[in-house]
Amino acid sequence: MDFNDLDAVTWPYQLTKAVHRDMYPLLDPAQPALSAKGKNVLITGVSGGVGRAIGEAWAIAGAAGIVLTGRKIDILSQVASKVKDVAKSPESKILVHPADLTSESAVQELWAKANAEIGTIDVLINDAGTMNYAAIGDIEPSKWWNDFEVNVKGPYLMCHYFLKQAINGHGTIITVSSGAAGSLFPNMSSYISSKLAQTKLMEFLHIEHPNIRAFTLLPGLLNTAMTAEAYLPYARDDPMLAGGLSLFLCTPRAEWMRSCVMSVNWDIEEMEAHKEEIQREGRNKLAYLNAKLGKGGHPWES
Repeated sequence: MDFNDLDAVTWPYQLTKAVHRDMYPLLDPAQPALSAKGKNVLITGVSGGVGRAIGEAWAIAGAAGIVLTGRKIDILSQVASKVKDVAKSPESKILVHPADLTSESAVQELWAKANAEIGTIDVLINDAGTMNYAAIGDIEPSKWWNDFEVNVKGPYLMCHYFLKQAINGHGTIITVSSGAAGSLFPNMSSYISSKLAQTKLMEFLHIEHPNIRAFTLLPGLLNTAMTAEAYLPYARDDPMLAGGLSLFLCTPRAEWMRSCVMSVNWDIEEMEAHKEEIQREGRNKLAYLNAKLGKGGHPWES
């Protein structure tokens, strides 16, 4: 691997020949095709760079209601203030409610508050996450398991209560994962394993609840508190790409991508040109490594 190439860490997960690391028109939250008018969204983990950008994207796109949740009320208030500043519609309702998503009672309270003050939530975006960094045996079992509590139990509880309030079982659930879920990195066993479980959860939602549009979103490599120091030089992805992609996945144009893994780095129009192959071969399902990922992208059949 040529580590002088600032895309070196991105190439191993690259499906398309074209790679996106900066915002481009198709995913611009301000473009009319991504309008969120009339939609209510609930976003977890907004204290981090990705969740914050997703919240801003939905505000720019004119969402009717935005529920922001995390553990720290002071950070939530800061995010809410920025979301209000960029909101396209002055009538957008923004609700802030701190919650421990590993606690079922806290999640119940969150959904009761959201439904009472905002109404039915149309879109759930699971972004809250945590990562331990230690070798198996070098970390207390309870700390190792905490990644599963936050990264798996949390999204499961959120999905459970989303389904309970979904009208006629319809809605969209997007869970933010990581390209690392398809890899092996020493000291990241709890994180990577939990992210794999997240992706499988979205696939089960797809087959068990056919009216729910379920997706796994890979936000790219960003400069956040969770990014290992060695990867910071390569952490060049715009967080707003995840915001724009979350909006895109809620459009009819993304219908064929349901239950799939979607990365902000992949070129959507190139994927659309190879839609038949992607669907037939499951190029971006959980076993998306069936595709020949790498620099230059997968060698398409035609």
